[in-house]
Amino acid sequence: MEKYLQNNPDTEGDIRKFLAALDGKPSKTVTCYTQVVKVFFQDQGVKVSDEAWNKIRRRGYMPKRVRAETRDKKPTKIMLKKILNYADLKARAQILFLISSGARIGETLQLVKDDFDFNSDPPRVHIRAKITKGGVGERTVFFSYEARDAIQDWLKIKDTLTKRGTNGDFSGPRVFAWNSASARFMWNLACDKAGYGDRDKRTERRVYHLHSLRKFFRTKIGLDLDIIHALMGHTEYLDASYLRLEEEGEIATAYLEAMPNVSVYGVEDQELKQETESLREENEELKSRVKQLESQTDKIKEMEMENFETKKEMHQLSLTVKSLVEKLEKLTET
Repeated sequence: MEKYLQNNPDTEGDIRKFLAALDGKPSKTVTCYTQVVKVFFQDQGVKVSDEAWNKIRRRGYMPKRVRAETRDKKPTKIMLKKILNYADLKARAQILFLISSGARIGETLQLVKDDFDFNSDPPRVHIRAKITKGGVGERTVFFSYEARDAIQDWLKIKDTLTKRGTNGDFSGPRVFAWNSASARFMWNLACDKAGYGDRDKRTERRVYHLHSLRKFFRTKIGLDLDIIHALMGHTEYLDASYLRLEEEGEIATAYLEAMPNVSVYGVEDQELKQETESLREENEELKSRVKQLESQTDKIKEMEMENFETKKEMHQLSLTVKSLVEKLEKLTET
């Protein structure tokens, strides 16, 4: 690199060649890579004037941009189960939180212990304004029981662990004490091990992004569309109407009912719970019927006993009458 800079390079020509190599790449890729090149030359003290950049644009040297043919896909619950099997505890806590809360990864990584309320039902977390996108969109979001359990398990050991390959650790108030690159790495690693590391042939991007977990939440939660957008932090939906519903607890109640929709392991649990409840109700009904039958049986026994006593008395009366008749006949004969 030093040799390149010392040989008076044709900076503008090299930039044009670099941009030509990006022809056909998605717009975001072109923008990102172009910005990186600008920053690189600035850091190296190489002046590329605004006029030079304008000339590159005017003369058509900027690559032809295309929209990415494959947008991030949302994984299914079956896929998520398999992915979670290959995730360690911290990655599992992060993934379960993201899919059940709809929060952005940037917001999630800045959450501290005091933001969480694990004892509420459903569990909730307060996303402060200063950690939201653009500093707006302060809100309360909810997350699943399985995410709560995974996060609490992670917090029990978090401060005792050290970061691999560094002298750092995970101690401190942040719950997810790593950066976005590490968050993506953990997700990508689990996806690769689970067999879901597919890449789009045109864009060479992963088909299943960490961001696709927000898409999973948006399409699966099943709440009113305005509430979904508000929970996801879209500021235009965080209006007075939403705040009123939040204060009255209606959103929490709605989320609680919809929680199985964004729970990876909770669907079967919910079905099992419903089946168990149904069996319990049937059992209670059977117990009630048994008691009724027992009561009827007791009454029948009492009636049978009374009938037996009546028959005994009738028999005794019959014998008495017969004896009197015989005595009367003897008296008549005499």
